[in-house]
Parts: sequence; structure tokens; C-alpha cells
Amino acid sequence: PQEHAAVQVVTGGASIRNPRRYHLVTTCQGFSNHWQARIHYYWYKKQRSICEEAGPSCDMGGFTRLLHSGEADDLMDEIPTVVVDPLPKEIMKDSSYVVLNRPYAFLEWLKRVSIPEKYLIMGEGDHLWIRPMPNMMVGEGVGAALFSYMTPDKYPDIVRKFVGPVSDDEVKKVPQIGNSPTMLSVKAFRKMAPVWYNTTMAIFNDEEAHAAWSWVLEMYGYTLSTYITGEHEGLTAYTQMLAHPPFDAKEVDYKGDPFYLIHLTYPMRFNKTGGMTDKEDDTVWMFDKRKFMDAPPPRNLAPPPDNVDNTLVKMVIAMINEATDSIPCWDKYVTDKVVTTTC
Repeated sequence: PQEHAAVQVVTGGASIRNPRRYHLVTTCQGFSNHWQARIHYYWYKKQRSICEEAGPSCDMGGFTRLLHSGEADDLMDEIPTVVVDPLPKEIMKDSSYVVLNRPYAFLEWLKRVSIPEKYLIMGEGDHLWIRPMPNMMVGEGVGAALFSYMTPDKYPDIVRKFVGPVSDDEVKKVPQIGNSPTMLSVKAFRKMAPVWYNTTMAIFNDEEAHAAWSWVLEMYGYTLSTYITGEHEGLTAYTQMLAHPPFDAKEVDYKGDPFYLIHLTYPMRFNKTGGMTDKEDDTVWMFDKRKFMDAPPPRNLAPPPDNVDNTLVKMVIAMINEATDSIPCWDKYVTDKVVTTTC
């Protein structure tokens, strides 16, 4: 585990040396990210072990939790961590938009850290690794998850505020991605990171862009910076990189390609017939991570009823249960909200 230092060399637990290896950097802040990071790291380590056992071609490398709270916490001994400062309050303008810290955190990380891998992938604590993932880059081209709700082509005039007076055809070249999960070389990221920060802050401070892009404005900051720096050339956006249950139900995407990560973000609610519902009165089973903002989920969560035909939802609960059963002293963690290995 790593803390503040002038320059740190962070290995993050990888045991195989492979030139296509990537380093996973997961940004975190706040208690809900605290318990999610433990489950996230458990599954990354497990899938990396499976990957490494399969042979030296494993691309999964080291791991860093990038904690942008400015203060070390009680996970420092459990998860390899680099602590960086959050944005100054005067820049945040009393905003509750915590992910605004993300571009700034990566800038600080790049100043302080050296990793042995040539490539990195940016992740989040609510990503569950369901199988080993290879390096998804084609050559040196960026590999990223496709987000259907990222639609820069629908906002050509706003896009031009930040990329310049380009044609409609050029606007359509801005990719439908965010920063996470996205793979690229460390060299390319060093070039992009300050542009990402500056573009995100410009969007945040622009009334029209802020209103249009709201909670995903930091994602727009990233994809616009991809275009500005030319990293959109050769970029591949994958539907299979990240599943979104309950809307994705199977372990494969619409093309039959296997998903690699599950995004634990949307509430999962089902009614008595096994159908999805957004009505609380009709709900007979649900899981919503927002119910655990102040305390971790307990062990042995109940699985969805048998008539729920959604493999990924069932997998989410099984994965959480396995992790919470394997991480030491989880019951005490639930009651005391403190990490310990003695219980």
C-alpha cells in the first residue's frame, strides 16, 4: 500500500511481466465507495489470479485505489492506495458533484507515481470483474466502454464551445465514452490528463453545458479531451466491456461477446411475476446500492426469486455474497464500520 510521497513506484501485486499488461487505477471517495472498493478489489484479485494461472500472456497487472479525499483511511493495509488531495473548496463552489475530483486526482497521481506497466485502465469501485479481461486496445489505440447515453452529436453547438469551430461530421467523431472503464497508454494519458481537467472545469463553469450534461459532465470532459488530443483516432468502443444490469440480463452482449465487468449502479427491482418494476408497491425483491450509503450490505443477501430471468442480477448478489463471506470480519465491519482482521 502506498501513501503520499514525492515519486512512488507502485506495483500493486501483479506477478507476471507482459508488455501488454495494464494497471488498474480505481478512484474512490466517501463511505459507499469504501465498501464497494473492498468487493471490487476482491474480484479484481480473483480474476487476475485466474488470468495468471492460465499463462504468461495475462494482461492484468497491478492495482491502485486512487483515494481523492486527502486523508489516509483504514483500507491502506488491505488495498494498494495512493492518497491525493481533493479539489480546493473554492473551485468546487460548494458542489456535491464528487466526481469532479476525478480529473484532478489523476493529475496529482501522474505527478507522484510511476508504474511498471505501459498501459492503464481507469475503473470505479462499483465495477465487478466477472472474468479476466485482456488488453482491449488495438495496437496503441484507446479501448473503452461504449455508453449509449453519451451523445455528443446531439449537442453540436455546445461541443464546439470546447473543441472549436468544427463541422458536424467532426462532431460525430467525438466518441460515446467516458473515462471509466477506458484503457490507454500511460504516455498518451500524460498528454490527455491536463486537457481532461481543463475541459471538465470549463464545462462545469459553463451554464449551458453544465445544465445539458449534468451528472455526466465529467464524462463529457473526458470524451471531448479524447477528441482534442487526437486520441479518438484508432479508438475502439466496446459494448461488451461493461454490463448494466438489470437492463443487461445475460453474460454476453447483443453480439454474443462476453461481458467483462458489471456496473453496479442501477437499482434492481422485480415484481411477483419476475418482471422489472420501478414501483415500490409492486416490488417483492430489490437491491440498490444506495440503500447502503451509510453502512455496508450484510453477508448472505437474499438472491432474487427463481422466476427472475436475469443472470447478471443473480450474479451480482452471488458475487457480493462471496466477497463479503471471504473478506475477514465483515459482520463487524457492518456493525462498527471499521476495517479489522480480528473478530
